[in-house]
Amino acid sequence: MRGNYIQPLYHKQQAFPTKHGKEEQKETSQSESHTKKPSEDINASADAFIKNFRHHLLLQRLQSIENHNQMLAREH
Repeated sequence: MRGNYIQPLYHKQQAFPTKHGKEEQKETSQSESHTKKPSEDINASADAFIKNFRHHLLLQRLQSIENHNQMLAREH
């Protein structure tokens, strides 16, 4: 039955101070040490790009309206 044995994830030891000033060892797995998944990074980047793009569209629209109003003011 040795073939069915699942090996545990590698663990890192991290020291954290307790209330009494002593350091307590805490194990964290490699998967826990990575806080973001690559798909989350891609989604966050895409959301930031879309937000920035929409902001620039709004700025261009406002600039266009301002230019139009200035043009109309020069005609009178």
